[in-house]
Order: sequence, then C-alpha cells, then structure tokens
Amino acid sequence: MTSLFNTLWTDTADESAGLFAVLDPLRNDDWRTGTGCVPWTIGDQVSHLAWNDDATVRALTDPVAFVASRPGPEGIQAMVDAVITDHHAMEGPALRAWFRSARTAMLDAFRDADPKARMPWYGPDMSVTSKLTARFMETWAHGWDIVHALGHEYQPTDRVRHVVFLGLQALPNAFATHNRSVPAEPIRVDVVLPSGARLQLGPADAVNTVIGSGYELALVVTQRRAAADTSLQSTGDVAGEWLEVAQAFAGPAGAKHARRPE
Repeated sequence: MTSLFNTLWTDTADESAGLFAVLDPLRNDDWRTGTGCVPWTIGDQVSHLAWNDDATVRALTDPVAFVASRPGPEGIQAMVDAVITDHHAMEGPALRAWFRSARTAMLDAFRDADPKARMPWYGPDMSVTSKLTARFMETWAHGWDIVHALGHEYQPTDRVRHVVFLGLQALPNAFATHNRSVPAEPIRVDVVLPSGARLQLGPADAVNTVIGSGYELALVVTQRRAAADTSLQSTGDVAGEWLEVAQAFAGPAGAKHARRPE
C-alpha cells in the first residue's frame, strides 16, 4: 500500500474500532432507538453499513459478478431502501456480528487491493482509494448519528479530514444533484482540525473560500448540520452556494439536515 492509502486504511480501521466500542455494550432495546437520520434506527444504520461493506467486498474481489448482478440506475435507490426493510427486525447481537464480519472482510479486501485500480460500484466506476474514502465517510457519518442517538457527545479526531476532502471532491455531483450548474471557479478550504492542525485544500489564490472548523465542515458535507448553524465562514458566491448544497455522498439530495438530533 502507498503511504497515503495506508493512512486512510488505518484511519478507517480506527474509526471502525471506535464505532464497535459504542455498539458492543448495547442492549437489545437500544438497537431500536431512533436516530436523527429519520426514520432509521440504530439497527437500520448498522445494517446499511454492513450491507455496503459486503457489496464492497464483492466489487473488489469479483467485479465481473458484481456488475452482472448490479441493478440499473432506476433500481439502485429501491435496493438501498430494501436493505433496511429486509433487516429491520434483525436482533442487535446478530446485526453487530454481521457488521463486524463484513467490516473485517472489507478491510482485508482493501489491504490486498491496488489503490490506483478502478472498481465497479452502483454508478460510475471509481478508484479503490476513492471507494475506501467513501467507506470512511459513511462510517464516520453513521457513527456520529449512533453516538448522538444514544445521548452522547461525539469526540472528533483529525480523521475528519477525509470527510472534508471527499466533500470538496464531490462538489460537482452536489451541484448537479441539486439541478444547479457546476461552477468553474475553484474553492479554497482552510479549516482547523480538532488537534489544532490546519487542513488546506484548493488553490491558495481562489476567490471563493471556506474557513473555520474542519469538524463542522464535515458535519455540513454529510448534511448533519446546516452551514448557518455553524461558525463556518465563506467568501464568494460559489463557496456560499456550495455550503448550501454540499453532500459527500451519491444519490438524491433528500431532506436537508433532518438528521440534526436537537
């Protein structure tokens, strides 16, 4: 593995371990707790993660079979929704065991993969590195939902940098998803990570800028917070518009910030 990919892999493993530390003590009733990602429960969030991990392993290890079984674009959202329906009644211990097994297999598959290779997914093919970044983002975002559903305060780490990076990379998709023209002007992100370190992305001379907390920006690009409810500051029309539509994930825009737990 390259140094960058190794760091991403290790951060994904560490973020996963942190989530399991939250899930391991849960009682059966806890798994039925509603989350801010309405209408999903904690169990629904975990089944979503486990199913995606299984699908990632298939795409990495047997791409021909994965493509052959992949639904058309019109069937992808229905497939994702069916995962929740099909596993909604699954007991907590079984969900936890499934997720642990799927996550271990996924990390093993990424460790053996070529970071620069292309792999299929439910949409355009993507690089192995991009897919691992997306799996980190999903783990982080749904883990945040679970922690807050349990009434705890999420303790951020500098690993949020992967979420911020992906959010900026996903800018064209975010604008297109919201039926807006994709801007030609670049954006400069200059944010402070939880440790106090700075993360700077984009051209230094960009007119459009976003500054503030990297943790808050990660919440915005995963639509866990509205930008207006953060201390983030933007300069330039494009940067301001991006904060309104930002999403680090594929799929429809959906209901904005319905996941806010307060």
